[in-house]
Amino acid sequence: MKKLLFILCLFFSLTANSQCVSNQSATIVPVGPYVPGQVVTVNYTLGNFTQLNVNWIIAFEINLGPGWTNLIPITAPGNPAGSTGFWLWDVQNTYPSGLNFGPGWRFVNSSVFNPDWGTSSTGPFTMSFQVTVGQTCTPDNLLVSINVYGDCLTGGWNNGACCSDPAYQIYNGNVQVVSPITSNINHY
Repeated sequence: MKKLLFILCLFFSLTANSQCVSNQSATIVPVGPYVPGQVVTVNYTLGNFTQLNVNWIIAFEINLGPGWTNLIPITAPGNPAGSTGFWLWDVQNTYPSGLNFGPGWRFVNSSVFNPDWGTSSTGPFTMSFQVTVGQTCTPDNLLVSINVYGDCLTGGWNNGACCSDPAYQIYNGNVQVVSPITSNINHY
């Protein structure tokens, strides 16, 4: 029984880790906690994308909690030694696989073979964006995370292996609601 439990634990720990993305890092300026109206800049770097079974990187999707508003792209990922094409900021795109993507950057491959292939670059990829804390009276969630997608998940390639890398969490907190200070009400 102990041996079976050990094997199951090992299996789940191996599958919970990223398959193709490695060396992810992020900075968020200023550092939280945050109050309504505050503007925050997020810088994210993916150090390496391993191309298992010729699965190429195709998209970076930004996930935001409901406390954020006004998402603005600042710098797109580069394409060091990658395929012909460019990174496009997109708020919504439906891939051939049916994956509903956005907002974030997606790679548009301009080769004559398949525009739904990603880029052959393995990185590093660095990008940045700004978000604003929404005007609210409640402690809304301020989650910030990024999903990295390979073209096997989007339908551009069907022999991939990195189709389930977990989201990279950058920040998880709540809006710090400041209660207004008022003087006592005097009823005459």
